[in-house]
Amino acid sequence: MAVAILGILLALSVLAYRWVVVVVAEQRAVKNIQTMVTAQTAHHALHGRFGTWEQLIDHLGLLDGFERRLDGVAASEVIGDGWYGYSLRFEANAAGFTLDADPLPAHARRCRRFRYRLRSTVTRRQTGMILLAPPSVDPPPESAYQPFNP
Repeated sequence: MAVAILGILLALSVLAYRWVVVVVAEQRAVKNIQTMVTAQTAHHALHGRFGTWEQLIDHLGLLDGFERRLDGVAASEVIGDGWYGYSLRFEANAAGFTLDADPLPAHARRCRRFRYRLRSTVTRRQTGMILLAPPSVDPPPESAYQPFNP
């Protein structure tokens, strides 16, 4: 009887641990997005335009500790933190950018997807927002992203 109770408690603690690991990875992804947006804002203030990963990492010395070549990711403009791959897309007029934080393939079924979009408004003021999509193996449609309220 005691062995069965210990087994149940152990199973519950393992599930709780796995859940906590995912929550921590997602929180780190949100913090990384905030850091990357700050780096982009600094680059824009210095150069009048947004920067590539190379410019942010090599020239400004920002975003240290991110991997540049990710297993299972075809795009070359993706950096990672071990759980998430971060990719940049610039608007055609270079007035804004979209930053995606997608879980790496090994974590795609458990981790949510994040997106930050910065766009200039009519008054030339820039506004940004973090969006969130549920876990999925394939990239979700645009409609799957909802505002993120931590």
